[in-house]
Amino acid sequence: MARQDQYSLLLLAGGKSARMGTCKAELQYEGKTFLQHMLDKAQALGIEKCYISGYASQDQDVQTVWDIYPDRGPLSGLHASLQSIQTPYCLVLPVDAPKLPVEILEGLLQRHEENRNNKVLIWEHGVRQEPLIAVYPTSMADAIETMIRDHAAPVFRAIDSW
Repeated sequence: MARQDQYSLLLLAGGKSARMGTCKAELQYEGKTFLQHMLDKAQALGIEKCYISGYASQDQDVQTVWDIYPDRGPLSGLHASLQSIQTPYCLVLPVDAPKLPVEILEGLLQRHEENRNNKVLIWEHGVRQEPLIAVYPTSMADAIETMIRDHAAPVFRAIDSW
């Protein structure tokens, strides 16, 4: 099955941007917004369906998704988006990673394609795991909702329980 039928891109852009003073998606790097850099990565990876959580994008190629359970951290954006996405898997990235090499993301997707299962595949470098640079099954949405309905929860708790 073609990659565009299996994967969507989810960019996490929520938060209050208190330190930046403006939404991270709008920040400029090398003549483009962070958002445009990330959309370029999706195109290079063969991913056509793109979503952004927590930011009202004017870009026609991106569907904005708002949290159903506000103030629950990144899991809230992940939950609402996974409910909206129609592909079985989703490449999740923070919008503020314009320097993240597309080769790393290609490797992550290739590894997922080799082992295709319903587990979350997290990018690891050294001893560090990046749960917001990962491939998630969209079927996780209901399990995440159970965790965040009444309070925030850590992303790793959702991954571990899945």
